[in-house]
Amino acid sequence: MLKNSNRIKLSEHFSLHEFANKDGLAIVHPRLVEALEKLRKRLAEVFEEECYIVITNATRTEFDNEILGRRLGWTDEGGLVSRNSKHLTKYGGIAVDFYVRRVSDSGYVSQGRAGSLARKFFDKVVDTYADGHIHADLRDLTE
Repeated sequence: MLKNSNRIKLSEHFSLHEFANKDGLAIVHPRLVEALEKLRKRLAEVFEEECYIVITNATRTEFDNEILGRRLGWTDEGGLVSRNSKHLTKYGGIAVDFYVRRVSDSGYVSQGRAGSLARKFFDKVVDTYADGHIHADLRDLTE
């Protein structure tokens, strides 16, 4: 369990605990944090106000991925979870799932608009999930 992780700042706007799984394990590549900060800055420029990037999933163990795959289905069987997810610890913290929320009214930025802006900073962006979240990763770091 990661103790006091909420106090460990990775950047101006992100803390280590935001990337942790339910057991407190967090692995975050520095370039992922840089990309998120760049996206946050771009969102503020486009919307002329601060926007929060609300992280919903980042670090996953094989066990975490197995549970999620059983619940949501595997992509190779028509589901939503990859057996070789870039969220897995073996990739070194290069993936994140998130929503974008405006500060002024707490409303969410549309998935398509946020995903479109994220493509400038991430190698892969998926913005077609029914629940509205966005997946982004830096998969080129693994090649």
